[in-house]
Parts: sequence; C-alpha cells; structure tokens
Amino acid sequence: MKYLAHTRDGTIEFNVPTYRDGKILSEHEGNLLAVEIAQATIADGAVVELGGLPMRSPAEIKAGGRMPTTDEIREFYDMIATPRKGDGWFGSTQHIDKSFGRTQYALKHIEPGMSIMEAGCADGGLSQHLVEAVGPDGFTTLIDISSVFVARAEPFVLGRNPGAKIEFVVGDAAEYKTRRRYDVIVAMEILEHVVDPRKLISSLFGLLRKDSGKIIVSVPTGVEDALGEHLYEFSEEDVSVILGDATGLHVSTEVIGSTIFAIVDKKRAVPYVR
Repeated sequence: MKYLAHTRDGTIEFNVPTYRDGKILSEHEGNLLAVEIAQATIADGAVVELGGLPMRSPAEIKAGGRMPTTDEIREFYDMIATPRKGDGWFGSTQHIDKSFGRTQYALKHIEPGMSIMEAGCADGGLSQHLVEAVGPDGFTTLIDISSVFVARAEPFVLGRNPGAKIEFVVGDAAEYKTRRRYDVIVAMEILEHVVDPRKLISSLFGLLRKDSGKIIVSVPTGVEDALGEHLYEFSEEDVSVILGDATGLHVSTEVIGSTIFAIVDKKRAVPYVR
C-alpha cells in the first residue's frame, strides 16, 4: 500500500505492507504501520496522509504508456486480496467449485499421485480441487505473487484437504526455480495478467518432467475486465502462438463459452508450426 509522508524537505511516497506477523492488516493497522515506518525511516515529525493512496490497476498503468513493474503488480494483488469497505474489490476465488468450467477442464488431466503446480493460485478456489484430485500420495505446489493471497489460501486449502502434501510459495511464477519436476502445471486465468506471457510459459515448461507432463492454460474471451487486471485480450490464435513459441510444441486449443483452453503435452512431442 502506498502512503504519502510530508516533511520539511518535501513530500515522499513510500510503501507499507498489507501483511505482517502472519496476519492481514486492517486499514487502521496499516495506518499505524505507515506512521511507524515514516517516523523510523523518513523523518522525525513526518506527517502521514492516512488511508493510503488510490491504487492504479495494471491496465491503467499500461494505458498510461508503460507496463507495470513486478512490485506494482504485487501491490495491486495484495490490495485485491485485502478487501476494504468502499474499495469495490472482489478479492476471492474461494467460491469456485467443481461445476466451474476451468475446474472440470483441469481435473480431466489430473490423476491421483501426480506432482502438480498451480501458477497464480490466488486464495485457493481452484487449488482445493486440484489438491483433492492428486490425493494423499500426490504433491502440489501453489504459487502466487501476492503474500496476502497465499496467506488466505493456506488455511483454506489445508482445511479442506488435511494431511495433503502442499508447498505454498510467494513469488513470481515466471522466476520460480526448483529441482522438483511436475506431471501437470495449471495456469488458469493468469496469462492475460502477466507482462511477458511467453516468458511465463517457457519457465513453466522447464519445470515439467523431462519426457512427459502437460501445461494447461485458460484465458477469458469477451469478458469485461471490471477491475483493470488484464494487460492483454487474447484470441484463440494468440494463445496458440504464445504457447507454441514458448514451448516449441503443438498446442491444442478450444473455446468453451467465454473461455479459451489450451494444452501443451510433452508426450505428443509434435513440433509447433505457425
């Protein structure tokens, strides 16, 4: 969250985390922390404007002539994940159930005992079903750029799948490194949110098992972006080109309702041709 501190030398903009000591901060707690940070790191007697600054969405930043930075994207999703009265944010995916199209599509490719990853897990709406599908012998990595989303996902998903083997990661999925290799990587409703979709898919592709594994992707089409989250509007051809360029393999796509689904399967090993 961004705040302004007024000092004798001028006005300084500074950041305040929305998550601290294992809990999401309320607006009041955020204000107190802002004052604490300003007094300790900016200047004694600095006057802080309480309540924080209006948050610009990634789409608004792009419309202004540049792409958002990783920090700006992280701050935006921390904000979305911390709904405040009057913000208008709808910050939860926990309503997603097995009747959702993306859930059904992903579950067709997941079997008990698999090692899987979900990139952009938010607060666990889809994750709960993926973890259930791999069962107690499987393993799931859930990663999201927002520490607030991950903090909400952990108790939610574990509460519905006690004893499951789950790794919760706060970070940029495009930069994530691990020695673990996955049978399936799910990236549902995330491609349109990232600055470099090809880099993301290329990085995820490198985390699949050497001679097998699938990346499953979905993106919305013709859907209103009410919060300004989307940096791109993709067609089915766009998705095919991005995944093909990033992996070098054939891409299977289909449109179901207002969603484009795509799969890259290493077992097919058919070279991609534009």
